[in-house]
Amino acid sequence: MNRILQYLNPNTVRYWDRKYLGKIDRSAVRTDGSHLDKFMPIFQRSSTILDFGAGLGGNVQYLAGMLENRHFHLVDHSEVSLQFGREQLLGEKDNRGNSFSYHPDLSTVPGDSVDLVISIEVLEHITSYKACLDQLWGRLKSGGILLVSVPVKGFRDRNREHVNKFTLGSMFTILSGYGNMVHIAPRTYSKRSGRLSTAYFYVEKEAE
Repeated sequence: MNRILQYLNPNTVRYWDRKYLGKIDRSAVRTDGSHLDKFMPIFQRSSTILDFGAGLGGNVQYLAGMLENRHFHLVDHSEVSLQFGREQLLGEKDNRGNSFSYHPDLSTVPGDSVDLVISIEVLEHITSYKACLDQLWGRLKSGGILLVSVPVKGFRDRNREHVNKFTLGSMFTILSGYGNMVHIAPRTYSKRSGRLSTAYFYVEKEAE
């Protein structure tokens, strides 16, 4: 792949490093914020949380502000984002007893060690999303939960960064391969049409 294509390809580290460098501003770190509040009972019962595609760490920062004595794994292939989280936003520990570790990939996160995996608006960017889901599922403990959010516009999704065009039906089918019950919750709606734009999905790993 030549340099121009690497610069423009949303599946490359270079693309996201460049994008995060343009967003580093502690007052404007992206987070799902109050959208996550509906899942607070799940967060509260989880002592170890993995954020896949953590970006600059906004979602972890939000959750850590409401939880205590949790360990958060931040996973992102952009060292720019991990460095920002580690050195400026979160550090290694906070005053609520939470601790944070940073990973450029999943290889340093042990299998069967995590209570909750979250991945917010990430899978639509990854060509090999099924392999990612398999790896994330393998990190969950028995009884753990996988919580993801993706656009569900299907062919209406014109964002060139989105290499996958998911729908409610396609995501339900994909996640049904992991657990017997897939839960769906709305996230955002189109301002123009009022139709659902993005949705949350979560599935529990059956207890052994």
